[in-house]
Amino acid sequence: MTTARRALIPAAVLALGLALTACTGSAGDAAVVGEDHVSEASLNTNVSEVLVAQGFSADKSDPELVKSTLNWLVVMDLLDQVAADNNVAVTQGEIDREHAAEVKSAGSQAALEAAYLKQSVAPSQISERIRFALTAQKVAKAVAPNASPEQATAALVAVVVAKSKAVNPEVNPRFGTWDSQNLQLGAESSDLSTVLPAK
Repeated sequence: MTTARRALIPAAVLALGLALTACTGSAGDAAVVGEDHVSEASLNTNVSEVLVAQGFSADKSDPELVKSTLNWLVVMDLLDQVAADNNVAVTQGEIDREHAAEVKSAGSQAALEAAYLKQSVAPSQISERIRFALTAQKVAKAVAPNASPEQATAALVAVVVAKSKAVNPEVNPRFGTWDSQNLQLGAESSDLSTVLPAK
């Protein structure tokens, strides 16, 4: 992103963790966010993409990467739900333009990929991260249209926290427990054999 465009986004992204309605979880779910299911397969794919991009085996054990990736997937889902509530959408054209601006700012596609990889984001995941940042920016403007960047960031975090408390995400105990106030995974459960409970 250009310097101007980065003025709001990084703070919002960091504050959001870059930091349930009636449904039933299953053994194949890493998390359930409202009516949405984050499958373990999706989690594993995201983790493997990063490991391979970093030069490791796709099945390398990296608990911290698994945790941060699942955290990201839950927060992304929550943000998407808030965006839908506020009639906010990001087009592919907007993502492409932002991607091009970031490539220009980084100097090359390879340099951009290297910068993202330092943040444990694989090249195949860059577009989704850009979509997240643009969505966060649009939601912030929607919920706090005339606010300063700091106020908009606070409003953005508040509305996502409120959504998290409302839908009460359920995380497979193998990966921890969800803290809605801080939008992050907490300590793992002592009972790793438990699957997501029926609501």
